[in-house]
Amino acid sequence: MVFRKTRRFLMLIAINIALLTFFIVPLLKRRITKRFAETVEADILPLTVFKTKPLVIWTSDFHFAPTKDTRNYLEPMGVRFVDTSLDDQPTRCKPRKSCDEWKSLKVITPKNALTLDRRLIPRFYEAYKDDAVMKTVDAFACFHVSSLCELFEPFNRSLIILATIRYELGRQDNRSWTTWNRNLIKYASNPSNVVAANNLYDVEYIKYFTGVQALLLPSWCGYTNQTYNPSRPGFLIAYKRNQKFLNRFLKTFTDNCKKSNCSVNLMFTRKKYPYYKYSDIAAHQGIVYVPYQVSVMSFFEQYRMNIPLFAPSKELLAEWDIKYELMSSRRMDAVFGINTNRSAIDPHPSQRSIPDPNSFSNESVHYWVQFCDYYNYPHVTYYRSIDDLQHILQSMTSKRLLSISEQMKAFNIQENKRLRKTWRHILLKIARSSSNHPS
Repeated sequence: MVFRKTRRFLMLIAINIALLTFFIVPLLKRRITKRFAETVEADILPLTVFKTKPLVIWTSDFHFAPTKDTRNYLEPMGVRFVDTSLDDQPTRCKPRKSCDEWKSLKVITPKNALTLDRRLIPRFYEAYKDDAVMKTVDAFACFHVSSLCELFEPFNRSLIILATIRYELGRQDNRSWTTWNRNLIKYASNPSNVVAANNLYDVEYIKYFTGVQALLLPSWCGYTNQTYNPSRPGFLIAYKRNQKFLNRFLKTFTDNCKKSNCSVNLMFTRKKYPYYKYSDIAAHQGIVYVPYQVSVMSFFEQYRMNIPLFAPSKELLAEWDIKYELMSSRRMDAVFGINTNRSAIDPHPSQRSIPDPNSFSNESVHYWVQFCDYYNYPHVTYYRSIDDLQHILQSMTSKRLLSISEQMKAFNIQENKRLRKTWRHILLKIARSSSNHPS
């Protein structure tokens, strides 16, 4: 009896060993190997994607910064750009030393391309269909005024629609916006196209009106070639709008500082440096945000430089926006001086339970503020009031600031790997669909 029980027990052990040896261990090995391979792949992916024939992207954008960033990131991968910038803003011309790129263009200009009379689309196609440079183009990219990609549809090339501001800019009226929505949904259904945004707010915003799940493709802004080097005293304020509120903000901060005998030096960036170099701002202790927009290129620049950043809490920013319209620039109608409290079109049927992003109701502001860049990147320090900001900055030691910067740097390293892998996938997808066969 005892012998039988012992034999049965030994048989069960033998069966379990066999299962472990032949089934469970190999399965675990495969899973571990796959995860390890995925991790290694992100680390060892070659930078250059196209070695013998570049992939060519045409862009005619209204803001030079997103194009500059994308070029800087993709050109080392073997991408060539035909940059016919439409950005003629005087404040952005000085760093570029020119605003004349658009003058070589046929049919479109900075004045007629924004709202784009649809009759210009076939005229533009006729002007360029046999153009030697145009024949080399594999894709068109549209960033700041993503709706301009409607102009390029007749060429039947890939479209990279990467919104860096509200996607309806230039199509704010009901009729134009509705037509643009239909086209965007059509473009998104084509696997050779990309519909994306460089920030989470615009990802959610596009989905609200179209139902399209846009890809999140953050700006990298590695062109600064600078990193945090706190060699100058004081914190800078990153802010450009609503001067009345800004004066009140700084006065309250200064008064609080005097009362508590604090030694924090807080100054306006543009007052200290009317035309700053990236090394200038990287040399200060940190940067305080009083946001006027949900996403700005300077935030990406400063974050990639690992500069400690300070922003109002979601609750405080919502309170300021409701009371002072601090971020009125997030609504395109407000940018053009139209004070409406709702969008010109209805949401996509799948989004009807979500508050209108272009309303300035309490519900809307509190819901949409969560998608601002400041709340979707780690290691940003939040202040709950101006008085709280003063205490936070006063308590910041050099050691603490350097620790924050190191944490930002570690995040940026991983973000760069993820972003490079995503762009590589996009570029190879475009190449496969191009008759030019970049390789």
